[in-house]
Parts: sequence; structure tokens; C-alpha cells
Amino acid sequence: MSKKSGPSVRERRAQYQAEQQRRRRLYYGGAAVAAVAIIALFALLRQANAPTLEDVILPASLEAPANADGKAWGPVGAPVLIEEYADFQCPYCGQFAEGVGQQLAEAYAASGQVRFEYNNFAFLGSESFNAAEAAECANEQGQFWQYHDTLFANQRGENIGAFRTAALKNFAVAIGLDEAAFNDCLDSGKYKDEVQAEKAEGEARDIQSTPTLYLNGEQLPGGLSFEQMQALIEQALAQSP
Repeated sequence: MSKKSGPSVRERRAQYQAEQQRRRRLYYGGAAVAAVAIIALFALLRQANAPTLEDVILPASLEAPANADGKAWGPVGAPVLIEEYADFQCPYCGQFAEGVGQQLAEAYAASGQVRFEYNNFAFLGSESFNAAEAAECANEQGQFWQYHDTLFANQRGENIGAFRTAALKNFAVAIGLDEAAFNDCLDSGKYKDEVQAEKAEGEARDIQSTPTLYLNGEQLPGGLSFEQMQALIEQALAQSP
């Protein structure tokens, strides 16, 4: 009785290749499903973190600083010039705006002795850039500082939907901007080049973190208290002609 022969080498090779192809299909198919699931989860998280109009947190006051002048307060040519470079998603920028920045405005905006200028340094991602453009659109309607304060009041994390386009438009409605004009401005990308130019200017000044402050052109150490800032301002005023 003859012995039954097994699969040939060619057949075994074909079976092996077929099995490898099947495993690859399973692997890539599973990876694709996982990728879709991750994208869907990310989209849901962004949606969950995007404040509706009812969710918008308004600052304690929507009053602009005294002598507000676009993205600045205080007169041009004041003896002391403070320049800030900031990112609306930066939590430290938010702390500065709601703390030392507000104290500086309360102490000096009406004095005529200090000018404070805000500059966009949108480097933390797409939502930083979007928020900066939106603030420029609010500035077009004379409400930069109101929108500035509202952005910082609604920080929720970086690039998770808190500053997506729908949220930025809700902020505009909440503070009473002309909705149609704001939306047209934001959707058109009107201030894209300006925001990029301010970031490039900051990079040319070797800015590597936010907020970065300059007093009469000299970069200040980070994390100064109001009292420390006040001492530097008074020193500069005493030295001015």
C-alpha cells in the first residue's frame, strides 16, 4: 500500500503566503478601525469642550481699560511702554491677564504715564491661531479687550475644541458684537497674515515662552508680581525726562 504524500514545498509556500496575507489584512483592518475610533473620540471631545452660547463664561467686567486704544491702553509716547507677547491658550497668559495685567491697567491706564501693548504670539496650535484671528476681528469692532478677557475666561486646555470656530463666534455674540460682521471677518481669514507677522516679530526677538513682557524695550524676567512690576515702572518714570 502506497504512502500518502503530504503537501509539496510549493503548496506549503502558497499556504504560508496566504496566511501571511490574511494576518496583514486583519492587522491593517484592525488598525484602520482603531484610527477611525480615535478620530471619532477626538471629535467628540472637541465637541464636548466647545462652549455653547449658554456655556460662555463672561469676565467680571466687560469694560475696557481707561484710554483703550485698539490692542493697547495708554497714550502713544508715554514715558513707559510695556509690550506683551501672549497666546490665548497659554494658562500663564490667562493668569497674567486676570491678575497682574488687570492690576497694571487699574493702576496706570488712566495716568497717561504708561502704554501697554498686546501682541499675538500664537504658537500652541491651530486654536491659538484661530483665537488670535478672532481677537483681531473683535478689535475691528472696538472690543478687543472685552474679547481678550472672554477668551482667557473660557480656557479649557490646548486644541481640544474650546477655541474652535463655533466657540469663537459664540464669544462674539455673548459680548454683543455684530454677529454677521464678526463671522464674515473670521471666516475670511482677514487677519491671518497679521497674526503670522506678529509671531514672526516675536521669534525675531527670541521669544520662547508666553507671556513675555518688555519694559521700554528690555525683556523682563517671567513671573513678576504686580509689586515688582510697579517698582520697575516707577523706576523708569523717575528716570524719564
